[in-house]
Amino acid sequence: MRAVAVPSDFDLAVTVYSHGWCMLAPNQPDENGKTLERAWRVAGGSTLLRMEQPRGRGSGVELRVVGGRGVRAGLSTADWARVERDVRHMLRLDEEFSAFHVLCRRAGGQFARAAEIGFGRLLRSPTLFEDVAKVLATTNTTWSGTKSMLRKLVDVADEGGAFPGPETVAALGTARLRDDARWGYRAAYLWRMAEAVAGGSLDLAAWERWEGTTEELEQEIRRVPGLGPYAAAHVLTLLGRYDRIGVDTVFRAFVKKAHFPRARKPVSDRKMLDVYRSWGEWRMLAYWYELWSDYTGGSSDGAER
Repeated sequence: MRAVAVPSDFDLAVTVYSHGWCMLAPNQPDENGKTLERAWRVAGGSTLLRMEQPRGRGSGVELRVVGGRGVRAGLSTADWARVERDVRHMLRLDEEFSAFHVLCRRAGGQFARAAEIGFGRLLRSPTLFEDVAKVLATTNTTWSGTKSMLRKLVDVADEGGAFPGPETVAALGTARLRDDARWGYRAAYLWRMAEAVAGGSLDLAAWERWEGTTEELEQEIRRVPGLGPYAAAHVLTLLGRYDRIGVDTVFRAFVKKAHFPRARKPVSDRKMLDVYRSWGEWRMLAYWYELWSDYTGGSSDGAER
């Protein structure tokens, strides 16, 4: 077992159930939102690890091997170091949200609770490749379709339950991604992205190091076939840039219900986005907290998207 230090306001359940990523393979949350399991590729195979925070908010996150390689003898020092690095990335333990929480306290009402529970750390994947693949899987489909595509991709890749890297996905080819993993037209986009990353022509790490504007980074993301405006906004959020809101049917339905309940005429996207303009660089988190609170009643248990 290893323990990972966390910020004083960190709550594992709030982060795990911050959006639907916890439901996407190879992630496996428990029914009560207290643990998250997933498989990792390690030297000599794969291991299944469980994350939990038994002593509650602000206490360390414990990592335990519960299956696969290392279940008896443990993991090597090198494997533990990589897993711990991945966990810190997934849980955004080194990201600073104090400025967002100041705005939440100033806004008051339900937002005061966002600061109280340390809301803002939206779960992500160990790698940006996995995150972008998952964003692709959310486009033009139902949530059940997204979950099915990612479960089948992990199964077809057959890497001990771990999410496949770009080399493995590229080697599967478009036909297997389309027919066996059931990605439909998205198979071509996924394969092209994997091939570009594996071949070095697409450097996703450059997006993580980006020092330019969000507008410039958004343009760079949208150069990847299959990543339109909504997908690019989603990727930006996973990169820790919260000044873009992905406009989709969920956004329109929620904002109309929450902020324009008596509108007799259609409300424009621009007017809906203006609701969050005062939040500046944090506008996506402000919208997401309202949506998350509406869906969960302010509880972390069972939130899906």
